[in-house]
Amino acid sequence: MFVTRASRRDHEEIIEFYRENDWDENFDLAEGVTFIARQGPILGTARLLEIAPQTLIVEDVVVHRDYRGTGIGTQLMRAAMNSRGGTLYLSTHDDTIPFYERLEFSAREFDELPESVQVHFRATGDYPSEPGHIHHFLTAR
Repeated sequence: MFVTRASRRDHEEIIEFYRENDWDENFDLAEGVTFIARQGPILGTARLLEIAPQTLIVEDVVVHRDYRGTGIGTQLMRAAMNSRGGTLYLSTHDDTIPFYERLEFSAREFDELPESVQVHFRATGDYPSEPGHIHHFLTAR
């Protein structure tokens, strides 16, 4: 398996990967930088969006359901994190917090986030959280 930055030629395959793995997010692959893990077909993705200088949002970290827990997500995140400088922010759910904590992310209150990050998470619907669908905000570096 190898991890690489996706090119325009990978976009249709990435969209199909998302569909196959029930990832029903609104996304624009032309926005940001997408990393893919592949072993023939795509096994996972991670995307970084630079919303302000040195301010990056981690989006669309998805590993194929049959390969979760095998280290693919960690490899994707390390490649993405090593590709760019700046502070990383993300929104996640309870079940994935331990994964991100292993990558040295730590929790932040929404009000502690920079304004550009708050604007992003409001625009994506991550804040305020819907009842029963709580988002947690984390940062690294």
